[in-house]
Amino acid sequence: MNLIKTENEEKTRKSLYQRVCIMLPTRRTFAVMGVGLTVFVVVFGSAGLVQANYAGRVLPGVSFANIDLSGLDRLATTEVIQKAVDKMLDVGLTVSVNGKSQNVPLRSTSIEAASDIMTVDVNKAVDAVMAVGHEAGPFGWLKALVVAIAHNTPVNPNVVTVNSALAEAEIISAFPDAITAGVPTDYKITMKNNVVSVTVTPGEAGTGLDVTSALNTLLTDSWDLSLKPLTVAIKSTNPTVNKSQAESLVDQVKEAIKQAPYTLEYVADMGQIDKTWPITQSELMDWLVPSIDETGAPKLNLDAVQMTDFLADVHSQVDVSAQDARFQIDGEKVTEFAGSHNGIAVNDEKTIAAIVDYFTNKVQSTILVVTDVTEPKITTGTVNNLGITEVLGVGTSSFVNSPGNRLLNIQHGVDKLNGLLIAPGETMSLVEKLKPFTIEDGYLPELVIKGDEIKPEVAGGLCQIGTTTFRAVMNSGLKVVERHNHSLVVSYYNDPSNNNPGTDATIYDPNPDFKFMNDTPNYILLAADMNRGEGMLRFTFWGTSDGRKGSYTPPEVLSWTGSGPAVTKETDTLGPGVKKCQAAHPGATTNFTYNVTYGDGTTHTEDFYSSYRSLPQICLVGKAAAVSDPVVTDAPPTDVPVTSDVPVTP
Repeated sequence: MNLIKTENEEKTRKSLYQRVCIMLPTRRTFAVMGVGLTVFVVVFGSAGLVQANYAGRVLPGVSFANIDLSGLDRLATTEVIQKAVDKMLDVGLTVSVNGKSQNVPLRSTSIEAASDIMTVDVNKAVDAVMAVGHEAGPFGWLKALVVAIAHNTPVNPNVVTVNSALAEAEIISAFPDAITAGVPTDYKITMKNNVVSVTVTPGEAGTGLDVTSALNTLLTDSWDLSLKPLTVAIKSTNPTVNKSQAESLVDQVKEAIKQAPYTLEYVADMGQIDKTWPITQSELMDWLVPSIDETGAPKLNLDAVQMTDFLADVHSQVDVSAQDARFQIDGEKVTEFAGSHNGIAVNDEKTIAAIVDYFTNKVQSTILVVTDVTEPKITTGTVNNLGITEVLGVGTSSFVNSPGNRLLNIQHGVDKLNGLLIAPGETMSLVEKLKPFTIEDGYLPELVIKGDEIKPEVAGGLCQIGTTTFRAVMNSGLKVVERHNHSLVVSYYNDPSNNNPGTDATIYDPNPDFKFMNDTPNYILLAADMNRGEGMLRFTFWGTSDGRKGSYTPPEVLSWTGSGPAVTKETDTLGPGVKKCQAAHPGATTNFTYNVTYGDGTTHTEDFYSSYRSLPQICLVGKAAAVSDPVVTDAPPTDVPVTSDVPVTP
């Protein structure tokens, strides 16, 4: 009995042993697991080591625009890329039209306006290069190892921008002979003894430049910061309306003239006729033209260009700009100084359509001016309950020694901004608030050198406003949506904390722009003040504090580059021996940190790097038959766009 029990126990023990052995790994399994663990440790250890060794530097094999940036820190990377960008932009763009070539400058030498045809966001390129393989965590380490082993990682972010409007204007200006104006199909209308005679004058094709297609090619070509010659094709511009289509409308033309005169009416509030304008037979004879509707069918129309004086008179008597409610600051109190009202503007296209519809369809009994109504963003009733009581932040800048037109431009911009209200969640664009940048609006021109000509730039000085707003936004702890530094170091915009460059913001229509968001829960009031006596611009944001505090560190100049040798160019735009010069500017790379501490204790930190190109002194001298060594007076003061005429002594 005991023997049987003993045998059964032995069988059970062996069975359990076999099961356990099956479940336990073999020595071979342990070996494989050990190798795997070793590989894992080696791989991730190596990955972590790569990332640690290249902390703050570009990983091996990472390149931008075919430039190997391996091992460079941020400053060196910025300088290398900026140098390549400067080389491309300084050379300019060779444009070929019909076998003839011209060099088109890609950027302006104006210190005030960023009116460059092509711009490259160097800081964005540097950010993209520095980010490769520097992601946090094990997978970031692994990516760093892969990048280091591959040793061939091109980075090509979209950092090139082309100002299409400026590019087209410059290219067309360089090839004026390639443009021939077409002649539209038109009517020659006469009247004798109350009999209207209409003759169709066929249109003629013109020629233009296919700049749009060429600019698409330019953008594609610019990725490596080396531009090939750009060929711009000549395109034919055929008349919109052909002769037979115009002839089909002749009877309508005669009938419309016979029914004249007409009266255009503007009905103001309360349904009363406020203004009237007669439309005579002779005016119609000048205005009537054939056109095409949206279906391609011929349609009688009026020529808005021929109606310019007529429409201008209508606008002058009808148009009223919309007015937001505005405030003025009196000590620590805010009081309303302008109530809101709707804006009214004549819609030329719809008014012309109404006139045409009257004498072709005769549906309506009168011809009425068609207007568009624009409501103010901030109404008087709203502003009375905003509770704006305290200063959120202040920004300043100095405009000492600014020339007369620059001062007037700054004052005009200040007048537009002073008292503006920014709603919660609203993104404010300075370009939108300050435009139109025209003489008619009140801005004045300043002379700047562009290529081999001295040309006026309207609204010079408004970057003083962009810079001051940028500083006020940061000191208020608001969100910066879009900011671009100037292409040149300009002393007007040196930071008041240490007189270093780096905290400026440039604006130019339509871009670059300075934009910021009111990310507070309340309205914000912008109070803009220009103190001529102190030469100081001071922008203050008023509102209701949500507990946040904003500040920025004094800008640091990471490196300087020389301005290079002076350049002298001959020009036909100046009298013989007359010389005008643009001041020299050294290049620089700068950095500062924007800090925000919110009411709940959370923080936001943002580094702003700025890269400024160098610019040699550029002088234009009027061509002369024979001029010996010229003698020029002292160099112009820094940051003055162009000196006054300087005669050259023969």
